[in-house]
Amino acid sequence: MAQEQKLHYEPLLNNDIRVVQLLTQVDDPVHANGPVHCKIVHVSLEDSQRVDSSKTAVKGSDGVWPVTVANTVDDESPTSQSVNYDALFELTLAERITPFGRLPETPYFEGPKFLQSKPKANSQHRAPAWDPSKDPEANLPWRYTWGDFVALSYVWGDQSIRKDIFVNGVRVSVTASLESALRELRNHARIQQGFYVWVDALCINQDDLDERGVQVGRMKEIYHTAWHVVIWLGPEADHSDLAMLALRYMSVESERGDVAEKLYKRVEFYVVRLPFMQWKHEHKSLIIRKGVLKAIHHLLSRPYWRRLWIIQEVVLGSRNSPVLCGGSSIVIRDLFKSLQVMKGHGDALGQYIIMAARGSSSLNLKWSLMKDTYEISEKLWERPVAIAILQALDTNLVTTNRGLYDALLLSREAKATDERDRVYGILGLPHLARLPVKIHPDYNLTAPQTFTLFSARLLSSGNLNGLRLVNSPVPPIGTRYLKSSHFSRPRKPRLVHCHRTIHRGCEHGLPSWVICWSCPRNPAQPFENKSSTLPDFTSLPPTPAPLITDDRFLTAKGILFEEITSLSACHATESSPQYPQSSTTPPPSPYGTRAQTRLALASLLTGNDPTIPSPSVLLHPRIWETGIIGIDGNIFGVKDFFYRNRSLRLWTACTLSDLIRGSDDAPQPRTLERVRASASTAPRLVHFTPAHRDALTKAMRMLAWRRLVTTRSGYLALAPAATRAGDLVAVLLGCDAPLVLRPEFEGRYSVVGEAYVQWATGGELQQRLEKDVCVLEDICIC
Repeated sequence: MAQEQKLHYEPLLNNDIRVVQLLTQVDDPVHANGPVHCKIVHVSLEDSQRVDSSKTAVKGSDGVWPVTVANTVDDESPTSQSVNYDALFELTLAERITPFGRLPETPYFEGPKFLQSKPKANSQHRAPAWDPSKDPEANLPWRYTWGDFVALSYVWGDQSIRKDIFVNGVRVSVTASLESALRELRNHARIQQGFYVWVDALCINQDDLDERGVQVGRMKEIYHTAWHVVIWLGPEADHSDLAMLALRYMSVESERGDVAEKLYKRVEFYVVRLPFMQWKHEHKSLIIRKGVLKAIHHLLSRPYWRRLWIIQEVVLGSRNSPVLCGGSSIVIRDLFKSLQVMKGHGDALGQYIIMAARGSSSLNLKWSLMKDTYEISEKLWERPVAIAILQALDTNLVTTNRGLYDALLLSREAKATDERDRVYGILGLPHLARLPVKIHPDYNLTAPQTFTLFSARLLSSGNLNGLRLVNSPVPPIGTRYLKSSHFSRPRKPRLVHCHRTIHRGCEHGLPSWVICWSCPRNPAQPFENKSSTLPDFTSLPPTPAPLITDDRFLTAKGILFEEITSLSACHATESSPQYPQSSTTPPPSPYGTRAQTRLALASLLTGNDPTIPSPSVLLHPRIWETGIIGIDGNIFGVKDFFYRNRSLRLWTACTLSDLIRGSDDAPQPRTLERVRASASTAPRLVHFTPAHRDALTKAMRMLAWRRLVTTRSGYLALAPAATRAGDLVAVLLGCDAPLVLRPEFEGRYSVVGEAYVQWATGGELQQRLEKDVCVLEDICIC
């Protein structure tokens, strides 16, 4: 047996790249099974090597990669096999009482063990093989004079688990993930047809830092030029073929109507129905099998989705890029459409997917900081959807800011072996490429040097949205306490102890304007509705670009709006007893009447989300006093926030308790009237609707690890947990959200984090500029 050898790389000349030629059964039947054999070939992407496709069609000009699950809505597809979706659904009653001898075999039947059908060792779907005699493209030229290639997007996986392949006849050790990807790819028609494969682990000399830096800088060109980006999720496991089938089904049905109606049904009935009391119960009953949801969860939990480099690779690919998992394959647009369905029904379908794999108790653990909560939170589908949105965005001036911020956010939450790749891995995105941020990957720089250089170049371009990712600390909280979940006492945490610091912020001594990816991110969820947080004032004169001096100070044009005076606690068990902290001279409400003020609070806590048409449902007193079972059975419910902060005086006329328990502008009932009302025979059981649940879920995400604050004029805002009295709400030109700044020395400021301000009219800044109450000035950030 040949021993493993060091692969010898010939130097790349004249802007060449390396590609891999996989040997398949077309080359020799011996390659249908057994070890992977391939060759490394040097090719050029220069225009001089291209064939003029405007005059003649070329191989692959239809953009079709034959996949295993691809029947269309009208069940017509020239490149796919017939698909049966029966395996996704529960058997009907008639099917269940069918005599066992006539019971049709259903994959993964979740019944008695003697009726279970074991999954096949290999997927029942296989990639269509290439038949040269039936190839309509046999006589067509290639896109390049040397052929064409696809780029592989995959996760390296555990470096300690290795397998051998043969490259140029040399036995080479690669990760098991790459070996399985190459093994599967050689069975696909396009590879058998002759398409090369670009894969970073083989096509880049990883030991040569200079070549590595140059080739990483060319990855935008490589992935953008490739005929397709082929996505490899990994080998078949945990019924992944069933998950791929379900994702395709949801994509197809989403084009026909509401797919949720075919996945689960709503069941309602009265538990108690008396003249003086009614209790209506409702729940959702699954039509799709629980095992299918569990398979989807395992598929979305795969390491691929958290890999850093996929952001650039998927965005640069097409909507028809193939997604391979074992022997099953679909196109990426189907995956994205099905995940959009999950996001749209996140309170129902998404929770069912999590509970199917991790149990119902896991839903409360998604707020924990003690463990990685990715697999038990909405991030399972929200992260791929965010990548899909980046791919769909046009790179025009309107969407550049949004796409850039989303890319920075995705990069910060991704996993990377080398922290510097958090910058280098997004340099090829179109939203960043249109800005004058010219950085060439240099692995000779340290991570802090890379972060400082990138932040300086980004902010100097005039786009200040990176300041929204400032890594501010979170004050200590008590992690042990006694508290009832819902109706019994005590309703608020008692005997709080075991105080500890949850998040220390950036500990590298960098200026506050530098985006640090090495430190753990702040646990607060980013604001989803970003554009509505800042009024649109277009009459301001053109301003010079921000200036970086001595790699320490950032000077940008902005407006210092108002000082923060009243602050809530950022957590129900925050250690500091000074919170909630009320202003000694609270202002009147700038929102008008009590009803308008209540609506402003509800709109703030729901983030002005257009999917919540009536935010005032959040202000039902029972939600703040007892919560809703199944949603806020943890310390982050609004009921926990309420009991800690109900004495917070927001304005002259009322505290938080007055605002929640009061009913618009009606006078508060006297004690005797409240007693009479409580003794009446009117029903007191509250029927919470999906609107209540959606509003509460949104409010919990908005409030978690933040403070509810008011400014000197009484404007409501949500601010980072590190905010203190005396900090300023500021608006910097080039940043899509207000920021909280802290006065430091010699007229300089440090960035605490982004804020969400509930404006009264939306024209406050413009009016203050016109009246010279505020001025557009240079703000120096250190």
